[in-house]
Amino acid sequence: MTDSFVSHFDVGLFDLDGVCYLGADPVVHAPESISEAVAGGMRQAYVTNNASRTPAAMAAQLSELGIPAAAENVISSSLVASQILAQRFAAGSKILVIGTDALRADVEAKGFTVVDSADDQPAAVILGFTPDMSWKLMSEAALAIRGGAVFVATNLDRTIPRERGLMIGNGSIAKAIENSTGVVPISAGKPEPEIFLQAAQMLGASRPFAVGDNLDTDIQGAVCAGIPVLHVLTGLATARDVCLAVPAQRPNYLADDLRCMLEPYPDLTWDGDTAVSGHARARWTGSEFELSSGTLTEPLDLDSYRVLASVAWKAVDSGVPWATVSQAIPELTVSRSVGDHAQQ
Repeated sequence: MTDSFVSHFDVGLFDLDGVCYLGADPVVHAPESISEAVAGGMRQAYVTNNASRTPAAMAAQLSELGIPAAAENVISSSLVASQILAQRFAAGSKILVIGTDALRADVEAKGFTVVDSADDQPAAVILGFTPDMSWKLMSEAALAIRGGAVFVATNLDRTIPRERGLMIGNGSIAKAIENSTGVVPISAGKPEPEIFLQAAQMLGASRPFAVGDNLDTDIQGAVCAGIPVLHVLTGLATARDVCLAVPAQRPNYLADDLRCMLEPYPDLTWDGDTAVSGHARARWTGSEFELSSGTLTEPLDLDSYRVLASVAWKAVDSGVPWATVSQAIPELTVSRSVGDHAQQ
């Protein structure tokens, strides 16, 4: 893996849903790519907003899919949320937990007393995703928060990717409680930087990189933490979404899937107003994007995708209205020039 992308880093911080797996299925090329990177010396952590399962359970799923993992490799928003509570409240404080048994266990491990009712006058409410969420549970949280309890959410993901599509996420549930109480929750998960910083610190990383598929959680969180981040097209955000991303959600590196970790990543340079990477060149003419080969309605190889995104970002940053750039970019297909599966 000499001069491969991963050879320039010592630790990889991987998202789970959309990067490693989709529901019960592995993401294409993820198991072999991560396994080869780890065999070559990369240390890894799986950084996830999933607070409904224990690290051991998530590590077991990864292992079953052929992805190297142990419980200590998994950093969940549940662990970080419990740490936030420990920084604010003394051991023994009452905490109303709305979530799964995994979240309750993390809170109890910090020495807190878990309660189930607002009548117990908890110091805080911690909200994590559970498929058993109900009006009753949400109302119990709202009552406690109106009574003065601090509101902590493990994460604010509006949706959860599943095999059948996007389902309601913890952020949508938190928003309902916020609408009822007027209290904005403290979030432990992405896009807040703390989960990335704790993961990097835990592994003693000196040159970490992150990998994600979701712009407003994975990418924004890594950018906020100051950690270089690779975006893959195997989950939520499309190539067009990436080209139109706001500055806080722009990845440092672009890939179709995790095979790119094992390959050299070409430098991107500028020749005047033209972006150059590998064989590809792109520029904004003032009304449209011009590529050195092909058009935006044809499949783009990786080099063309990378220069297009860079030119689109530069155009917006230089004052071209976002709406104008958006109208010039259709839905995109990215396909390896050697002929492989295409990513939207």
